[in-house]
Amino acid sequence: MSDYTVGIVGTGPHPDASDHDGYSMGYRHARSYRAVEGCRVDACADVVSEHAEAFGEEFDLGDRVFTDLEAMLDTAAPEIVSICTPPSTHVDLVETCAAHDGVQAVHCEKPMAPTFEGSRRLVEVCDAANIQLTINLQNRCSNAAAEVKTIIENGAIGDLERVEIGRQDLLQTGLHHIDLANYVMDDEPVEWVLGQIDYPEEHVWYTNMPAEVQSLGIWEYESGVHAICSTGEGTDAVGAQTNRFVGTEGEIEFELFDRYRIKTDESGEWVTVEVGGDPAQDEAIAVVVDALANDEDPIVSGERALGATEVVFGVWESARRRGRVSLPLEIDDNPLEAMIESGDLPPDA
Repeated sequence: MSDYTVGIVGTGPHPDASDHDGYSMGYRHARSYRAVEGCRVDACADVVSEHAEAFGEEFDLGDRVFTDLEAMLDTAAPEIVSICTPPSTHVDLVETCAAHDGVQAVHCEKPMAPTFEGSRRLVEVCDAANIQLTINLQNRCSNAAAEVKTIIENGAIGDLERVEIGRQDLLQTGLHHIDLANYVMDDEPVEWVLGQIDYPEEHVWYTNMPAEVQSLGIWEYESGVHAICSTGEGTDAVGAQTNRFVGTEGEIEFELFDRYRIKTDESGEWVTVEVGGDPAQDEAIAVVVDALANDEDPIVSGERALGATEVVFGVWESARRRGRVSLPLEIDDNPLEAMIESGDLPPDA
């Protein structure tokens, strides 16, 4: 395997000073790169100098600590760049990386962008520059996800008929589960989406990105398998935030950990299966590096992430149109944000 240098953009605060479960994603990415043979974290950039400096000390980066992405690219010239900043910055940062000759791969945090046009733009820019784009939907890289996919393909629950998903919201947390459903479905195209949303109070991620408070979405894959996703009230109960795959002869539940449970018509009861393996974050970074080294299509590619993203925007667009929408989507904006701004979906006073 080739040796690659890595630059982290958006270090965030040191884990000891973070309010995000003890970590920023910049630190998570860096620690996962450290676990992969054939690459090293060599530089970082963050607009907050104190954050960049603390990160540089943590990972012994010397003077390769920056507050500007272009300065990092010009001086350190990393071949792989991980972007761990808020979604509103992703398009500009990816475009900057794509314009730099030394960058071979960009690994970007999700969500892809605040608008569907921006999400498409990430893929288009990297395709045009012949740069590998991956999105950190890491759960499809876990050993447990691979085993769930294999046993479904092998007919353990008969023919797959339906996928049921529950999560806090669609674009920030639910995207992982929608992407996992797409992974099990071999990223099969979605034919249509039907959805409804509720926004009775302000609910915002990253200071400027609204998320629905409650939603219900249904879609159909090309093969006829249906999926249903609910978010908000009722999905925070134990066991509710999960993927359930329902077949003609049984069902499987997977909660994004290193285990799943299965019930078949033959057994008649739930059986929990412990899978183990490396953390999904480490596995995802290994996929990024391996795919680049071997010139392979990574399973966390930007194109695949766009498929899950399109389902989310499709639910919001269905709510805006008050009807079913066919895919591919022909919109550029963010329907949820547009409805809030227009007054069609105002939070309660």
